[in-house]
Amino acid sequence: MFLATFGVLTSIILQTVLPISSVLLVVGSLISANLLVIFVSAAILTIKGIHPQEVHWLRWLYGKATPINTSVYASCPLTCNIA
Repeated sequence: MFLATFGVLTSIILQTVLPISSVLLVVGSLISANLLVIFVSAAILTIKGIHPQEVHWLRWLYGKATPINTSVYASCPLTCNIA
């Protein structure tokens, strides 16, 4: 939300200076900044030797996520044993 607001305001301000390419410049800068943050943080974690399996909140990454809710259907007693 903050980045979107910042991008819109920056684009409006730059519209007076760069009328054609202000939106492209702002969007490119925001995407580049996000990618830079991702790559730098991944590099820092790699240098420290932290693997994704060691991070407890990344369980979704290696397939051991616990379901948030389990659905129970009324027809399950009739159809659950059919395989």
